[in-house]
Amino acid sequence: MIGTSKALRLALLGASSAGFALSQAAPQRVLPKLLPEIVLSDAREGLPIGDIGLGDGGVVRRRGALRFDERDGCVTPGGVRVACRGVGVKLTFPSGRELLVGPDGALHLRSGEVAAGYRAGVELLLADGCRVQVSLAQSRKNRVRDVRVVQGERALQPWRRGTAAAARGRAPRWSGVRLACCGDGGWLYRPIALGPLVVLERTLVPVAQRDATPERRLVVLTDPLRESLARMPRQHRETQANVRRAVAAVTAVSERSAQIFPAGAALHRAERDRLRWSLAAGFELQLELDGPLAPRLQLFPGRAPLPMVEWTLGAAGAAYLTNPNEDQLGKRWHGNGTRMPRVLSDLQVRDHLEERPRAFEQLRRLARRD
Repeated sequence: MIGTSKALRLALLGASSAGFALSQAAPQRVLPKLLPEIVLSDAREGLPIGDIGLGDGGVVRRRGALRFDERDGCVTPGGVRVACRGVGVKLTFPSGRELLVGPDGALHLRSGEVAAGYRAGVELLLADGCRVQVSLAQSRKNRVRDVRVVQGERALQPWRRGTAAAARGRAPRWSGVRLACCGDGGWLYRPIALGPLVVLERTLVPVAQRDATPERRLVVLTDPLRESLARMPRQHRETQANVRRAVAAVTAVSERSAQIFPAGAALHRAERDRLRWSLAAGFELQLELDGPLAPRLQLFPGRAPLPMVEWTLGAAGAAYLTNPNEDQLGKRWHGNGTRMPRVLSDLQVRDHLEERPRAFEQLRRLARRD
């Protein structure tokens, strides 16, 4: 068995070199059959729906302004019409796709597929950056309680207390379930973030497009990873040769991070039985679900047995340098962690919805290739 210190030196050597009447059926747009397990994004804010290989979300590229519709709802900057009535809320996408949120909390597609179980309501994340919040009451009458269409801190409210309205205000905090509208608008995925890692779980999709849509997908926002690599050398100024070599390797990776973590890349498995994927420039990325402070992302130089850097993915995520010192056996990391910038604050796991175990279940199923 190779020793810890020798294994790390080999790793560093490699690194330093490297109710409504739904209208006619929506048109079936042919989208690429892309089924990678994990994709990289350099987005800094929000879930980049149009940047994760799951279609463009059914919106138009040429954006307008969020506005009230003169009839019974709102129109978002990407052209999604949100129509509100007592029998439900219907979203009509520029792609032709229609999505209905019923008064019982079920979501319906024109082709007949249904996702149930959202009795308190749901927030729908659109690819143009808007959010549609549908709040449902538990009484038999006026089940559709409130509807808001939110853009940033601004909110338009076309439905209030069970009747049509045209109110304006600040965006309220949403504490319920969120779903992302992908594909042509009718591919619904539930996003749950663990730091910069987003777990997307498929919730609703047209049967005809089932084979073109993965049951789950991971998205890694690489900007926090790259920033932590750039900051890490400032925290490790020791004079020991082993530490200097380790820090020099991190500096080399940081300088090439845009090439190692290319935006939009779809990663492929490097090992069948591990959540380990090939990056550019000979590096590999692994997701570890067990051990201290799991889950952790690990960066390996090639086929090295030990990672050079690990990122913890909790609420206070940080990057840690693998301990290079032979005389500190049993100490996993050298020094303190380098804090990562906080991202996707709205999508981070919430205990009252039991989202952490839900996300872990999806990760373990991915590891088993269920």
